[in-house]
Amino acid sequence: MTINEILSLALACCGLFAAGVYVEAWMCPNDEHPDSVLGDLEDEDLFAGWDWLTPAARRYRLALYHQRVRARIAEQERAWLQARLKEAAETKSPARGGAFY
Repeated sequence: MTINEILSLALACCGLFAAGVYVEAWMCPNDEHPDSVLGDLEDEDLFAGWDWLTPAARRYRLALYHQRVRARIAEQERAWLQARLKEAAETKSPARGGAFY
């Protein structure tokens, strides 16, 4: 083989590699979904196709799930605290003879 044939073969390999990278990027779904699209999904649907997501998309979806769970817990704690405050206010009301501090 001459140097011309070797260089032509190397150029063809580089071209095939570049074409493969382009086709792979074109064929893969875009992981960067806007919040409006992911915000409408149920929790179970966030993890659909988990194996095919990039690590960055996995971290984003997991962070979104954690945010939802924290919001639910905060709402439950807020409702529990309001119920306890209402109960405490009823037991210490002046109409029942209790002192109101």
